[in-house]
Parts: sequence; C-alpha cells; structure tokens
Amino acid sequence: MAKVIFMHFDIDKDGIYDAKIGEPLMRIFRDKGIQIDCNNYKDCLIEVQNISDEEPTSYMEDEELDILVELGAITKEEALECQQYTISPKIRVASMMLIKGDVLIKPFKLK
Repeated sequence: MAKVIFMHFDIDKDGIYDAKIGEPLMRIFRDKGIQIDCNNYKDCLIEVQNISDEEPTSYMEDEELDILVELGAITKEEALECQQYTISPKIRVASMMLIKGDVLIKPFKLK
C-alpha cells in the first residue's frame, strides 16, 4: 500500500489516503469525492512530490511526456531525462498517472 496525500483540492477532503500500488490516480480522486477537471490536459495537471526515502521508478508513456512538453509544463530536456532514468517529472497529467509509492499531490496551473 502507498500513502497518497491530497493538498489544496478540497478543504474537507484533503488528507491522507491509502492506495494500492499500480492504482490509477483518477480512481482515488473519484472514490474520495475529490473533483478534478480533466476535460482537457491543461486542466488535468498536478504537481507530484515523492515522499518516500527513495523516488520510485515509474514507467510513463511517451504520450504523457509529449503532452507535458507541448503544454510547456516541462522542457524537452526534462522529458529526455525522465526517459533515460525511468523517473517521473514533478508535473503529471492526473488522468494518466498510476500510484507507484507514497506521494503528495497538489493542483498545478500553467503560468
């Protein structure tokens, strides 16, 4: 099991929740009644901080990295580093993320 901490989504529902490793993040949002708009990728961005002693490796589809680069959420260099070292960027598309370890999740808005 992993700990998922939601912060700054809903004052009444923010908190610490248990999740299964490999569980889709959107299922946790839905099950806990936390609203997140994923009608388009720009509104579906989240900031993720790993809170384990060691960052879990996380396979990501190239499609998600391409979307993050296209939106300007990460640079091409950051995307290449993620691919090379099999790590996740700090900004993710919520609808594409699976839980891989203990994480703190916050909403993210593009500047």
